[in-house]
Amino acid sequence: MGLSHDTGQVTHHIAANVDAERGRLIGDLNSARMVTGIEQWQGIGPTLNGRNGEGDPYHTDGEIWAATLVVGGKPAAQAAQTVSPPLLIQAKDTLWPQIVSAVRGAEKLEPPSK
Repeated sequence: MGLSHDTGQVTHHIAANVDAERGRLIGDLNSARMVTGIEQWQGIGPTLNGRNGEGDPYHTDGEIWAATLVVGGKPAAQAAQTVSPPLLIQAKDTLWPQIVSAVRGAEKLEPPSK
């Protein structure tokens, strides 16, 4: 929670690492057995230096994760299995954390612009 940079009204802010938050949400739902299936779909693609409407910085691999919720709130008998994404997405998922780390490390080394 915080104040809007534009209006001064109470609003929400996002974590910079959207993928970690997405993974935490899907993981929590799965641990609670509130989903019956999890899939990863191709999204808009990676974003290294995004900003939302409030100006909060973020980065993401740009993929979409979809979880099928249980019916009636009754927990599933077991945790859901994740459907393997296409090979190209798997390759990107392997490299993406290293790319983000390299870019974030390079940004820390750059002198501040005047």
